[in-house]
Amino acid sequence: MNKRSQPMITAAVILSTISVSTVCCIYISFLCGILGIIFALLSKGGESTMSYNAKTALSISVFAIALTVSLTAGSFILVIKQYGSLDAFMNTYLQMIQSQQK
Repeated sequence: MNKRSQPMITAAVILSTISVSTVCCIYISFLCGILGIIFALLSKGGESTMSYNAKTALSISVFAIALTVSLTAGSFILVIKQYGSLDAFMNTYLQMIQSQQK
């Protein structure tokens, strides 16, 4: 008898797909990636192994979270390299906004 939860597998696959497709939206990608990992792990039920689809969803969710972290860190590093600090970036940004409003 198969004790695996098919609805959990489906939810994990859907959430991992959403996580990859929204990698630039930090909060949505993290939330869907974490839920995809949780559902993939819970989908095995009483079995000792996960199904192929659950393993795929697990790996895609982990990849999406890693990609989101690397893009976010890369953005901060780029801003710090270009402007020297986050304060200098904010000052430049505020000056640009104020000059456009005039």
